[in-house]
This record gives sequence, C-alpha cells and structure tokens, in this order.
Amino acid sequence: MKNIKISTNQNLIKKIKNHHQIVAWFQVIIFLNLVISCSYYNVKNLPTSSENFSENYNTINKNEKYVVLHTNNNDFHLKNIVLNEDNKSIEGEIDSISKKHLLYNPTKKKSAYQYDKKKVIKTNEVHFYTSQEIPFEVGKSITIPYDQIEKVEVYDKDSGRTLSNVLGFTFGTIAVIAIIIAATKSSCPFVYVKNGETFEFVGELYPGAILPTLERDDFIKLPNYNSNSNEFVIKISNELMEIQYTDLVELIVVNHKKTHDVLIDQNGKLHTITKKESPVQLFENDKIYTKTSLEYKDENCFLFDDAESNSDMNSLTLRFEKPTTSTSAKLILKAKNSFWLDLIYGKFNEHFGSYFETFQKNQKNVSPEQNINWQNNQGIPLTVLLKTNSSWEIIERINPVGPMAFRDLVVPIDLSKIHSNSVEIKLECGFMFWEIDYAAIDFSPNENLIVKKYNPSSAIDENGIDVKDLLLFEDQKRLIQPNIGNEVIVTFDKESNTKWEKESVFLKNRGYYEYIRDYKGKPKVKQLKKFKQDGALSIYSKNEYLHFINNLKQKQIVTLND
Repeated sequence: MKNIKISTNQNLIKKIKNHHQIVAWFQVIIFLNLVISCSYYNVKNLPTSSENFSENYNTINKNEKYVVLHTNNNDFHLKNIVLNEDNKSIEGEIDSISKKHLLYNPTKKKSAYQYDKKKVIKTNEVHFYTSQEIPFEVGKSITIPYDQIEKVEVYDKDSGRTLSNVLGFTFGTIAVIAIIIAATKSSCPFVYVKNGETFEFVGELYPGAILPTLERDDFIKLPNYNSNSNEFVIKISNELMEIQYTDLVELIVVNHKKTHDVLIDQNGKLHTITKKESPVQLFENDKIYTKTSLEYKDENCFLFDDAESNSDMNSLTLRFEKPTTSTSAKLILKAKNSFWLDLIYGKFNEHFGSYFETFQKNQKNVSPEQNINWQNNQGIPLTVLLKTNSSWEIIERINPVGPMAFRDLVVPIDLSKIHSNSVEIKLECGFMFWEIDYAAIDFSPNENLIVKKYNPSSAIDENGIDVKDLLLFEDQKRLIQPNIGNEVIVTFDKESNTKWEKESVFLKNRGYYEYIRDYKGKPKVKQLKKFKQDGALSIYSKNEYLHFINNLKQKQIVTLND
C-alpha cells in the first residue's frame, strides 16, 4: 500500500538544540505511543528506552482510543496505528469518522461542551491536529512526522472536555509535554473545582503517599470561582491504575483584607502575605545563574537540570536583601514536581519485575521513618536550607506536590540566627525532580484571620450513593476508589463572603494510594541494590537523561548525513 508522506522538517535538530526541548521531545514520543493503546495505563509499564522504543510499542494499537486526525483540508479517523520511533513518525490507515465520533468544536464556547450521549461519543478520544494537507482516501496509509503535529486533545471521561482546554497547550514548549503526559501519568487522586457548569482541574491530593504508613495530611489552595455562593463543590476522581484511600476532606475558608494574600504551609498553618520581595541573586550549584528569572509566574522555570554538576543533588540558592530588624520571614514558591521524576520513578519500579507486588506488600511492614529517610536521601522532597554563620541548616522538606499542577507554597523561616543584611536560602533536590516558577520572600508579620472550617454536606459517588460519612473525620474509615472512573462529587455548604472581604479557600485532605502494576521478568537485584545508596535515584535520573540525549544526537547526525 502506497504511503502518503508529509515532508519531514529538516530543521528538527535545531528545534531540539537544548536539553529542555530534548526532554520535551522524549516525553512527546512516550505520550503518542501511550494514548492510542488498548489500555494506556498498562502500556506505561513497558520499557521506554529510546533504542528499543519501536520494538516495545509498535504492537499495541488496539484502537480502544478513537483517534481523529484534523488536517488543513480534512478530518478523518486514523486506525491501525503504528509508532515509528526511528523515523519519529505516526503511521496509520485513513478511515471515515464514525457518526458517533463526529467532531464538535470544544474551543469556541462553553455550550460546545454539551452533547447528547445517546447520539455521539465524546469520551475516550484522542485528536491530533496538523496544518498539512493530506489527500483523503479511505483505506490509504499515511506517515506523519511527530514534529508536524501541532496540537493534541485528549477528551476526559466525565464531560467530554479536553485536557488541552482545561489546562491549555500547543506543541513546542515544556508546558505542552506536561499536559499531554498527564493522560498517562502515575500519581494520586485528581481534584476538580466546579466553575459554573463545568469542573476545572486544580491539582492532586496527598501526592507521594504511596503506602498506608505514609498517609498524611495535605493542604491545597483552591480557586474560589463563586466567592459569594453558599455552595462549594469539588470532584475527586481515580483516573489511573491505582487504588486510592481518602480518609478526610475538609474545606478551610479564610476571610481577610483585600490587600493581602493568604497561603497555607504543609503543616496546616496559615500565613498572610503582604509585601513580597524578589531574590536579588540566584546561584545554581554555587554558580551565578542568570538564565531564568523567578520574579514572575510565567512558567519559565528553574529545572534543577545541571548535568555538569559533580554533586548527587542539584540546587538553587536564592539571596534576598533583609531588613535589619526582621527576625522571621516567609519563603513563597510556585513549584511542582516534574514529569521527568514520574517517568524515572516508574523506570525504577520496573527493576522489580514480577517481584514488584511482593515488594509493595513488604513495604507496608517497613516503618514510615525508614521510607521517609530513603525518599529524603534520594532527593524526592524539595529540601529548604538556610545559611547561618556556621553552616547550611535544613528548615523544611517540602513533600511532593505532583506534576499535574503548580502549587503556591509557603515556608516559615526563623531568622534569629541571621545578623547580616541578606538572607540566603537553598533549594535542593534530585536531578530534574522539581520545577520552580516563582520565588519571593515576605518579612511582614502574620495578621489575624477569620477562619471557618466545613465538613462535606454530601459526597455522591459514581453510583449515586452518599459516602460523606467516610470523609468527615480522621478515623481510618476511608473512601476507597479502586478503579479508573471512580469519582465522588463533594459539596460543602458554607457562608457567603461579605463584599468588603477577600476569601481564600483551602482543601485539607488526608489519605494514601497504592500502585497497580503487572511488571514482567525477574527482578534486577544487582541494579536494585544500588538504590540503597544515598542519591542513587538522582544519579540514575541524570544518567538516563544523558543516555537519551546521546542516542538522540547520534540519530539526528545519521539523519542529516543521509
């Protein structure tokens, strides 16, 4: 069968000339292979090394996800898909779009989100967009280079909305990769906030609590779309291959001055933010850093990606000017975990092979202190250190917050040991484990706040059952969500906000989750023993990154020479 080729972009190597874009390209390839598989959650467990990528994935196009290709001149269904990793392309067969999958435009207005479930199917679809013109002929095959795909839309399970509409992306940036990987990641419960008639994704609950012994309180700031309403509605869903155990959800509503912001630290203490000061100097692994400013929330992030550093961990040091009379401060960050960490942790788990389930069971008998110490020593939390006259002192280890959405974080700092007119704070983690978009400090004292807490008035699961009693107290009577598609709509009845006040809303949540994995093969005992050493996961992350870069560069050299 004759292929219809879209011309390959000869400047591809220029598009991925720096390591940020190389990582993005790597993750695009992973996503394209996963979202079209029979069960993309299961497929993610297969090896993802670049040298055998095609061998591992070209056989998985079972077409459970309905793929629609939108071109400059036609829209059609793409079936019998094969991913050609060597040529960085998608190969498939053209077919007419089924009447039940006919496109409606989800980007023009909110009313477009509505559809008749009896007439059309708007879930479990993947939409690829390219501006290329492709002759439409049913039964013909086409080959589309990855770099010609300009946008991907993944329709979610509950409303037909797309992840791209919820979070927004176009190809060519790290942000794109973050969103498209979202469809296949391994993490914790997703939480949405109701905004009018739709639910907007806002983040993840209790990230990193992957064992019963690691169950913990988590606090996430929520957007307050309807501050004058007496009703606040969220949705908690399981969209991944895992079992989720939620013990508690509680709404914390804070009324405060309009001129102030309020943030909550990971211990549940509230802090008022009145005057933010930007860092006057940045250092990456003790070298002056000028590539990225953290003065604005623009998602131009510091990535902890210095591959030339000799240290096991990567660091960012922030230097702030300090008022001479200040004895305390609040560090303010907008940060999240990277999708790279998600990938690396998954590859680490693959080393256990068929022993993984037994390993998980054994981990339940390990003390939480041992597990937390291992995570700390591998650089999984974001460690915050303060420079005193004598040394760097650890003042906080920020728990994982997940890669799906940035969080506004605050860390209280005792400055009683700092007698100079500047403050130096170091952020440290494993290689490419975190992303920092914004950093500031506030030396003002905390002010009094009006705080009210609300338990759920109802919690209706996917079967129409009210399960609120499982979420009211920290009592180990947990809401268990074992399957993809489990969800609960939680409603809080709260007092309406007075017009002269500002209202900030936080969700206190508590729980843990367990991975469901079916790895094959014998455990790689020799390699696993290495991960007992401090910093081993960070070193592994860097080596995997460098290995991928070298392979990609070699392939590009061969392509250009041809």
